[in-house]
Amino acid sequence: MALIKVKVPTDSLDIGMFVVELDRPWTDVPLPFQKFEITTERELKVLSEYCKYIYIEIDAFLWEKKKQEINSQTSSSTLPENTPIHHELPRASTTYQSAKEFAIELFESTKFGLELDIEHSKQIINNCITSILSNANALFWLTRIKDRNHYTAEHSLRVAILSIAFGKYLGMRREELELLGLCGLLHDLGQTQLPDDIVNKAGPLNEAEYRVMQKHTLLGHELVIHDSSIAAAVKEVMLNHHIHFNGKGYPKNPAPIKPSQFCRMISIVDAYDAITSESPYKLSKSPREALKILFDQRNKQFDGKLVGNFIQMMGIYPPGSLVRMSNGEVGIVISTDKKHKLLPKVELVQDSRGRLKRSIIIDLKKSPKDASGNVYKITASLPDGSMGFDMRQYIHSTHQC
Repeated sequence: MALIKVKVPTDSLDIGMFVVELDRPWTDVPLPFQKFEITTERELKVLSEYCKYIYIEIDAFLWEKKKQEINSQTSSSTLPENTPIHHELPRASTTYQSAKEFAIELFESTKFGLELDIEHSKQIINNCITSILSNANALFWLTRIKDRNHYTAEHSLRVAILSIAFGKYLGMRREELELLGLCGLLHDLGQTQLPDDIVNKAGPLNEAEYRVMQKHTLLGHELVIHDSSIAAAVKEVMLNHHIHFNGKGYPKNPAPIKPSQFCRMISIVDAYDAITSESPYKLSKSPREALKILFDQRNKQFDGKLVGNFIQMMGIYPPGSLVRMSNGEVGIVISTDKKHKLLPKVELVQDSRGRLKRSIIIDLKKSPKDASGNVYKITASLPDGSMGFDMRQYIHSTHQC
């Protein structure tokens, strides 16, 4: 039997594994032994709370089988954090700004009947994929910066970014991520063919106006139906992203159809971003409220299994969202841990009076305490822009990007 030493993420540990080394000094971890066999759930819990990786000793043959299981688990249930968020933010900011400018130009040119620049669209999407594969949380932060003057174009870009992350979370290959990102970017392109007074109306649409708005799926499909450079999957999403999981929605079809997986994913992300964004006629809701709405509509408007996957990816407090702490301070969620969804890492940015403060990063899993000696806890998930907080200005002044 040939024993080898291998590195294992703590969320892939099992009882029976023999631990020989940690990613930190043994004295930092409250365990009675150095080098031991995992025999209890408590030991698993302690290792997962204090370590990101550990090293085990295992038979080489058994490791080959175990490695396949671990790769399968991690490819479908985590988003990469290969670069610290504050290192990725400058590149992500450049990527997002150029993508935003392109999306606005894309929608404006389509409105005036100019040809779609699909190759440039793919380049923009691939830049977003590169950032997401480095650390998705950086672009998540940037999607919280919103401009009502270009709502449809920016909304489509945000849907593209979140959909790419969703696809990565589900284990999709890079070529699938590119296709999914294009679906998100182009899904609402048909709105460029509608009257401005309906698209930008500062109030709820009446019944007649809503019927006109519903035509954007058909109009978008007509824009691209004869374009051989656009994949059939993208065309299908443009046509069917408002058809519900239960068959309702629009456009109406003489026979029931089952939207593709891409379509069902875009439908979820489209709704999430719309709910968390301020539009000309409604205020935004908090990410937590949006996730609850999605959950309530599972197996009705949305694919229930995919809703569950999306909620798991985003976490109860999604990266980039604002939260109020138990002492009144406000923070931005940096990242979440799938095993501790209620205890994310938070960057504190405002004091209890709403004034900017020197940012401090706290990890709620470690029960940090405030100046009064009380353990920090999250008491509320806040909509974007709450307490007068300007994400764009904060990122520019604090992170110089």
